[in-house]
Amino acid sequence: MHSGRRHQTLSIFISLAMLLCIVGVLVAVPAIHQDEHYHDFAGHAVIFGIPNFWNVISNAAFLIAALIGFRALHAPRAFANEWERSAYGVLLLGVALTAFGSGYYHLYPTTQTLFWDRLPMTFVFMSILSTTIGERISMKAGRRALIPLLLTGALSVVYWRFSGDLRWYGLVQFIPMLTIPAMLLFFPPYYSSAAGTWGMLGLYSLAKIAELFDRQIGQLIPAGGHPWKHVAGAAAVICYALAVGRRHECRGN
Repeated sequence: MHSGRRHQTLSIFISLAMLLCIVGVLVAVPAIHQDEHYHDFAGHAVIFGIPNFWNVISNAAFLIAALIGFRALHAPRAFANEWERSAYGVLLLGVALTAFGSGYYHLYPTTQTLFWDRLPMTFVFMSILSTTIGERISMKAGRRALIPLLLTGALSVVYWRFSGDLRWYGLVQFIPMLTIPAMLLFFPPYYSSAAGTWGMLGLYSLAKIAELFDRQIGQLIPAGGHPWKHVAGAAAVICYALAVGRRHECRGN
């Protein structure tokens, strides 16, 4: 028992040290500005009068993912605490709004419209981080972190919009990708179906790869890689949502 607590304390210490190092690096490096070439995607096809058709229409995958995910809200064993249900609802709302925000951005791809793509995504990142803290470290800590994390995520995009500095949005996007696997590895699960979270992380990684190699994929497929980013990102949400709907408690609060 004491050995387990020491292990958890050490894991928390290491996680906090990693976070402080990341924040320190971001503070030390100069401001990161949006590359205007980012908006020049491989797929430019105009179909049915819609410019950048595949980049626009592929956002429907997020709406489908949100609709599938809402079924888990009523699963009888999916949530031990009401705040988790609320956090999961915020996550799905963020996914649904991403379908519209990203669709709008890809109709008119500029740095100004990119704001509406990124803002709802912060709801997704931060709500998943909060619920994972609850499931792996402490339900009380996860509940208390939810609102501050959501505000931090939204403010990081607002800060970028008015300052042009992407560092804090980058922190909001990538810290969950670093800390969630650490929590999965070092802390015991509150629920079953942890494989769904791993699947979500893997599919999201594929989405980032598709985004990174948009033009290279575009040499093989006219639509490019970006639409596949949307599909893989939506699949990540579905993977997580299906796991939430099937899970049950496997340890005490």
